[in-house]
Amino acid sequence: MAVQAATAGARVNLGARLKSKKHKGIKIDDVISFFGQLTTLLTAGTPLLRALQVAGEQSESEKLISILRRLAHDVAAGSTLHEAMLKHPKIFEPQWIEMIKAGERSGRLAEAVGELTEYIKIRRAVRSKVVSAMIYPLIMICVLIASLVVMLGKVVPTFAEFLQDFGGQLPGITVAVIGASEFVQTHMMHLVVTPIVVVLALRRYFKTASGRRRKEAIMLRIPLIGQLVVESTMERFAHNLGLLLKSGTPLLESLRTMPELFENQGIYGPAFTWIYHNVQKGDGLASSLERTGLFTPMVVSMVMVGEESGTLIEVLEEIATFYRSKVDVLVTRLTGMMEPIIVIVMGASVGVILMSVYLPMFQMASGPGVG
Repeated sequence: MAVQAATAGARVNLGARLKSKKHKGIKIDDVISFFGQLTTLLTAGTPLLRALQVAGEQSESEKLISILRRLAHDVAAGSTLHEAMLKHPKIFEPQWIEMIKAGERSGRLAEAVGELTEYIKIRRAVRSKVVSAMIYPLIMICVLIASLVVMLGKVVPTFAEFLQDFGGQLPGITVAVIGASEFVQTHMMHLVVTPIVVVLALRRYFKTASGRRRKEAIMLRIPLIGQLVVESTMERFAHNLGLLLKSGTPLLESLRTMPELFENQGIYGPAFTWIYHNVQKGDGLASSLERTGLFTPMVVSMVMVGEESGTLIEVLEEIATFYRSKVDVLVTRLTGMMEPIIVIVMGASVGVILMSVYLPMFQMASGPGVG
């Protein structure tokens, strides 16, 4: 129960604390609030410049307020909103700017900003669930390891001194646990420092192109985790492309933003670059997806139907909705499976340690087996 209590709080708060590194310290909630206010103001007929000024005055983020003031300054100087946003690539993502650009072209800026607001909300929710499914098991495993280290490093030595005072031969399980305890005490510094060094080294390696490829290749081979990577990628692809096309962005221009959207994925990121260039040469989207070997047959088939029938936007929306529900189910399965497994392992570990302590006492009480 202690393990469940300790990790449940971490899982609940994970989504609330989630913040994209891309936005450099500006909370995604502040960005959503800004776009929501901008939608309301533009829909009410407020001029863009005044809407930016009002939204900036109501923001709670000092960093975002500074950015919004610069946007308002550039718009006042004659820039369009998407042109002003292009100067802040660490805050406004490429697909956001493309949607704003399409809204400005069509004269539907308020609608485009509204759709963008809903898009960011969905992306935040899906990302939070996926990250929770990836991180939550690691948190539980860390709690398990920390508990074992404390028990072997602090609790067992106390009982070991007590048992060894009696002399005689100790049971094999007791000898093994005491040996593990002595190892933990002797190598405590290494056991603490080594994992930290390994994690830092892996983080640095995974920032390289080869590291991202290796990491994603490993994840794709892990049962359920690999399925989660594939299904969440299908959902992101369909949702992003569908929304860009719906906003009026041409297909080729929409595909051009995909590689950057998936830049943290070592296998799918380069694949989207290849897809963009292949479609640019005149190949169809469905055939390009199929030739990568990375997209599910369902996605390839439905995109092909959408291309042939002229309903690609509607098809992509259906794909996104389908895979979003699959991701929800899979996340629930993953977290539901990990809790009992970790609790069982924790219980078994504690049971072995308790057995190693009490077994010699039982032997001593029942006869002259010890001493």
